[in-house]
Amino acid sequence: MMKKDIRYISMSVAVAAFALASCSQFQEDNLFDENAALRVTHFNENLKSRLVAQSTDGNNGWVIQYFVAGSDEQTFEGFNLLGGFYENGKVTLASNHRFLRNGKANTYTESTSFYEMLQEEGPVLAFNIWNDVLTVFVDPVDPSSAPASLVSDGEGMRGDQNLVFQGFEGNNILFRGQRNSSTVRFLPCDRPWKQYIADTEATRNYITNSAISSYYVICGSDTLYFKDLRSGVITYCERVNDPLFPSTLNCVFSPTGFYLQHKNKIGETSFQEFTLAPDKTCLVSENDSVQVIATWDNYIINHSDVWELDATLFTEEQQNLFNEIASGVSKLNSKWLLKSIGMGRSTGKNAVNGLIITYYTDKAQAEKNPDKAKTNNAGLQLTLTRPRAKQMGINCTEENVVDNNLSVFTARGTAVESLMRQFAATLSGTYEMVPNDYFLPTSVRCTPVDGAGKAFKIGN
Repeated sequence: MMKKDIRYISMSVAVAAFALASCSQFQEDNLFDENAALRVTHFNENLKSRLVAQSTDGNNGWVIQYFVAGSDEQTFEGFNLLGGFYENGKVTLASNHRFLRNGKANTYTESTSFYEMLQEEGPVLAFNIWNDVLTVFVDPVDPSSAPASLVSDGEGMRGDQNLVFQGFEGNNILFRGQRNSSTVRFLPCDRPWKQYIADTEATRNYITNSAISSYYVICGSDTLYFKDLRSGVITYCERVNDPLFPSTLNCVFSPTGFYLQHKNKIGETSFQEFTLAPDKTCLVSENDSVQVIATWDNYIINHSDVWELDATLFTEEQQNLFNEIASGVSKLNSKWLLKSIGMGRSTGKNAVNGLIITYYTDKAQAEKNPDKAKTNNAGLQLTLTRPRAKQMGINCTEENVVDNNLSVFTARGTAVESLMRQFAATLSGTYEMVPNDYFLPTSVRCTPVDGAGKAFKIGN
C-alpha cells in the first residue's frame, strides 16, 4: 500500500515528441534555437506559469476532467477535480467524488500537496506527494480486501499521477497519464469550485433520470443509442433492447453537458463533447452534427403513471361523454365520485395500458380534502404505436380488452365501458407530440398530423 508523503517512482518516460509547435503559444520565439533539454525546461516554466496565472486571485483555477485507465475496458466514469496551482509548488485539489476516503465520499473535500514540472523526454506535470483527492485513483489496492467496485488485481483504479503534456485545445490543456494512459483535460474554471460542482450535478440530474435511461444518437440518417448515461459509463449500441454490437464509453459531466474520454463515431462523423442545446430539446456535439436525444417519445407512449387529460380542451362531445361516465360511476356506488379521465396503466388485476378513469372512493372525503382522498381506477386497453419519431398513434377496437374493475361496471349494468369506448374513438388517430420537457416530460400536447380531430393534452 502507498503511504502518505512517499514519492512515487515514474514507471515510464514521457513521449519525446510533445507538440513543440505549441510552444509558440508562450511566445518563446527562440526555443527552436535551443537544445532539447533547454526547450523542455523553458516549456515547463511557461506551462507552470499558465497553471499559476489561472489560479491567482480573481480566477477560479482549473477544472481537471480526470479519467482512469486508457484501455477499452471502461470500468469507471470520469471525475471532476478542481485545482489551484501556486508558484511555491503547492497545489490544492478539490472534489466530491465517490472514492474519497475516511468517510468523505461524495462530500466536498479540499487537499493541499505539491506538484512538479519534470524534465524528462517531454513535459510532465507530476503530483508525487500524496493528495487525498487525487492519489486514491493511483493507490494500489490489495486484491484480497479491495471493494468490489475497484479493479481487484493489486493495481487499484489504474489512475495516473504523472501527466504527460499532449497539446492545447484553445484555452484547455490536454494530458495523458504516463503509466496507464489516462485521459486528463484541464479547463479554466469559470466559477467558484463548489458552484461548479453544484451546477454540474444539477445538469446531470436534468439530462438523466431513472425514468428515461436511453437516448437516440442521431447524425443525419444514422441513429444509434446510448444507455445508462447517468452512471457515466455508457453502453453505445445499435438498439436498446438486446443491444447489438455494444461498446462501452465513459464520460464526465459538466455544467453544460458531458465529455467522453475518447472520440467516437457514428457513421463517418466523430464526436466527443456534448452541450445542452439552448432550447433544451437535446444535446449537440462539438461540431453540431450529432444530437443526443432522450427517448421521451417512447416514454410517453409506454408511460405507467396515469396522466390526466386536460378537461379544458375537451370537445363538446368529450365533455358530454365525461359527464355520462361520471353518472355511471355514481350509479354503481353513490359514495364514488369521478375524478378524471386519462391515459396510462390501470391498477389492480388484469391491468391494461390505455384509457383510464380515476374515481374517488369516498365522495364526502374528496369534497372535503381531495389531496388526501383515496382513489381507484378502471381501464380500457388502447393500442398505442409510434408511427415515427415524436408521433403517437391511438386506436381502439372491439378487441381491446378491459381490466377487472371496468368489467365490474359492465357486469352491473352500467354503460361506463361503452361510454369509454366512445371517448376513446374521439382520440383515435395519429398525433405529433410536443412535451413540456424533452428529458423528463410531465405533460405533452398532441396535435393531429392530418389536421383531423382536435388537439389534446395529457399531464400537468
